Amino acid sequence: MQRRSFMALSGALTGACALCGCSGAVHRLPQLNDGNLSMAQTEVQGAGGPPQRRAVSDEEVTATLKSALGRIRPPAHQVCREMNVGVCEWNFRALPDRSMNAGAGPNGLVVVNRGIVEYAANEEEVCLVIAHEIGHQAANHVATSQRNQATGALIGAILLGAAGAAASYYGRYNSPDLTRTAMQSGADVGGAIGRISFSKEQEREADYLAAVILYRSDVDLDKARGFLVTMARASGRKETGMLDTHPAGPERVAGWDRAVAEIRASNGKLPQRA
Repeated sequence: MQRRSFMALSGALTGACALCGCSGAVHRLPQLNDGNLSMAQTEVQGAGGPPQRRAVSDEEVTATLKSALGRIRPPAHQVCREMNVGVCEWNFRALPDRSMNAGAGPNGLVVVNRGIVEYAANEEEVCLVIAHEIGHQAANHVATSQRNQATGALIGAILLGAAGAAASYYGRYNSPDLTRTAMQSGADVGGAIGRISFSKEQEREADYLAAVILYRSDVDLDKARGFLVTMARASGRKETGMLDTHPAGPERVAGWDRAVAEIRASNGKLPQRA
């Protein structure tokens, strides 16, 4: 498929996905400007190279995760109940994986890798990571992403299937295989676009909700923020691309700062619904 055709399909799928009701963030998020991003980029660039892993015992990993979860769990439940859109019963799992990663899955699953504790400078940073994944659950992002992917795949199959049928009918070869191949390609492309349509927005919302949870838990937001800088140093990405599923490090840092300023001004209230 030529690039122009792909971009046209991408635009059609994205627009169709918006029309069919795919959703991103539950709340209105503060907008970022060039000044916010520039300051964050300067900070990340001056923070040094890739972060160093700390040596921690199995007992320290377990104790840190347990303590961090205990500090934020009651306010997190309160935030989730106030939102009343997502999953408020969570199943936490600690994995021995040493990568700097955590995740949210179906049925309230929240997993945190050992690497989070190894790279965190303090317990507040671990609180941020757990609260971020809880934010995904509270905003129902897991189910929304699954719907977006399924819808994008369906629309892609319809659009490219129709294009394949037309090419087959008017072309030299009248083959049903061409239509089937086009439909499968459309489903693959559409599913990918549906999967990433709002993921950056959802990540920003999960960070915002994490900041609300930490604020209500009396966790030091400035200490917790350090983990975003650490992740930015680890990734090395300075700008967010159109097809990226996560905001680049400096954008996340800038988004966090805007969210924290808004949350402190409102004394920990949730933002307006989108």
